[in-house]
Amino acid sequence: MNQARSEQQDLELARRAGEGDERAWREIYDRGCQPLFNFLCYQVGDRDAAMDILQDTFITAMKRIDRYRGDGPLQGWLRGIALRKSLDWRRSLARKIRLGEALRREAEPAQAPAADPRLGSEDAELQRALAKLSPRQRAALLLRELEELSFREVAEALGCREATARVHHHRAREAMRGMLGAAALSDELEGVQP
Repeated sequence: MNQARSEQQDLELARRAGEGDERAWREIYDRGCQPLFNFLCYQVGDRDAAMDILQDTFITAMKRIDRYRGDGPLQGWLRGIALRKSLDWRRSLARKIRLGEALRREAEPAQAPAADPRLGSEDAELQRALAKLSPRQRAALLLRELEELSFREVAEALGCREATARVHHHRAREAMRGMLGAAALSDELEGVQP
């Protein structure tokens, strides 16, 4: 199916969902749930938080479905919402950690810093390496490598130009190569399932 036809079908599906068609919403949810959850697990590093963000993503989509214009795939539009929500979650978590650390330093200066949330069941080395990337680099890498999106689709999800998405992806791969080694990078990305 060509891209224009697919986007037209997505636009029709979004229109029906906006009119309250429950089957349309079910189709949107069924097509997007697992890929978005996988993306969010890697993006935030915490399954419970990923589930909360996923739920929030679909709630936001329901409220704003009329803003989808069919300029790209509906999945890309949903992924963009999920990405923005995950970035907000990370900023909020960072603020909470900084505040908690400041309060701990005042109360007990010798106490150890709080640990970042991690996926305990996933490969710890890969998770540590992913956590060291910027959120946009991590998203570009995961969307390109795990979801096999085109750079145009990655750019849409990140809300940037295609050239910028390529730069984020390139820098992420180079950083991961440095942390994991060139051969390990391919193996790690192919072998890890959220």
